Order: sequence, then structure tokens, then C-alpha cells
Amino acid sequence: MRNWKNWLFPILTVLTVAALALLPLRLSTLEDGRLTGTVHAEPLAEDSNFPAKPPELPGRIWLLVQWQETPENITLMSQELEGADREREMRRLREALADLGTLLLPSSAARLAEADGDSWDWSRYYLRDQTDLSSASFIEATTYDKARRITLSAVLDGESGQILHLVFRSMDGVSCDASALELGEAILDRLGLEYVPGEDFDTSAYFRLPDCKSLFWIVKEWNELDFSFTLDWSAVDGEIAVSYGHEATDAASMQKW
Repeated sequence: MRNWKNWLFPILTVLTVAALALLPLRLSTLEDGRLTGTVHAEPLAEDSNFPAKPPELPGRIWLLVQWQETPENITLMSQELEGADREREMRRLREALADLGTLLLPSSAARLAEADGDSWDWSRYYLRDQTDLSSASFIEATTYDKARRITLSAVLDGESGQILHLVFRSMDGVSCDASALELGEAILDRLGLEYVPGEDFDTSAYFRLPDCKSLFWIVKEWNELDFSFTLDWSAVDGEIAVSYGHEATDAASMQKW
């Protein structure tokens, strides 16, 4: 009898601790079942806190170029778009292409955007800078029209819906009279970005964007029209040098296309 009494208190203690640990979880499960009929995980929604408080356009471009060239600095989440989301982004793409105007984009690309939305692949990407937690979303759309021998790929800014990256190929030729430099200036003016023209190579040109620590490249060949933002390695190198108390040095040899 005495031995049984000695074990009684430790046994009660273990049972009490177990109840305190498991009871809240069980109650939560029962509440989920009562409210929804099943326990479920909620998918990431557009109105969630990722991205939260996106920076201005230069900051969003900085996120984009980091994702493309130094992805180790970026936290990435992605989702395929379906249904109403696809339709909404298709409308935004059509509006963005129309906004570029006939001077900036061949009419064949605009016609391609009017094609059946099911022929497109759509994805949304959420990017977050690990250093300052700034974040933004981007939409990627791609399609290929075999009959017209046209390929189009675009990245839209999730906030404004403007095109930040475009790859357009047409084996029937790109009918665009403006030079690469003229096209680049027009696109950057529409985006409202400050820029310094770089070199003009006739069929291609680039611009420095100090506020974005980026370069804007544009290529216009007989069968293609491409533009995109890339890292300005000289600006990044200069920023690092200043942070260490040194004078900025030219890192042009590191610059990528």
C-alpha cells in the first residue's frame, strides 16, 4: 500500500502535464472541424502580408534584377495563375501593350495578346529582399503562336501592371521604325524613371538608372525586340566601396548583359 501511494503523485503530475500540452491542440482541431467541416491550410492570398508595403518602382526594379542575377539575396514564393486571376492579368497585359503604342511595339505583338488566353502560361512571383525585407510581386506571361511564328514573353510589375521585361520574336520580321535608343528613351519616359543614356550600338542601347542601381538594355533586330533591366555592377561596387570608407572604383569589366 505504501509503495502505491509513493507512485501516485508522480503519475498524477505526468497526466496533468500531458493534458496541458494536448488539450489546446485538440480544442483547436475541434473548432476547425466545427467551423469548416475539415481541417485545412489556407493558400497564400493576394491580400496577405507578402508582399507588404512594396517600395516605389525603382525599389521594385532593384528586387527584380537581384532575383535575375543574385537570387541568393532574395526569398521567392510563386504560384500559377488560373481562372479569374489569369483573365485579370491578360487584361493588364493587353493594356500595357496598347500603352506602349505603335511606335514602341509591332502591331503583331498586340494582336498576339488578343489570342486565346488558354495558350499562355501565367505565374505570379513574390520577392523579398533578405537585407531590408522590402517585397513586391511580379507577373510572368509567355506564349508561342506556331502559325504566325511569334514568341512573346513579358514580366509585369505587380503594382502598376507595366511591362518591365519583354522578349518578342517574329520570323516575319519586326516592323518598328524607331531606333533602339529612341525606343529605350520612350519606354523609360513612360515608366517615369530617371536615366542617363549609355552607349548606342545602333541595334542595341543601354541606359544607367542611378535610383535603381540598374541598367536598362534594349535590342531591336529585324526579327526581335527585347528589353530588360540588369544589375549595374559599377553602381553596386561603388556602394560597397563607400560603405567601407573607400572611393568608388570602376567595375565596368564586371558588367553583364
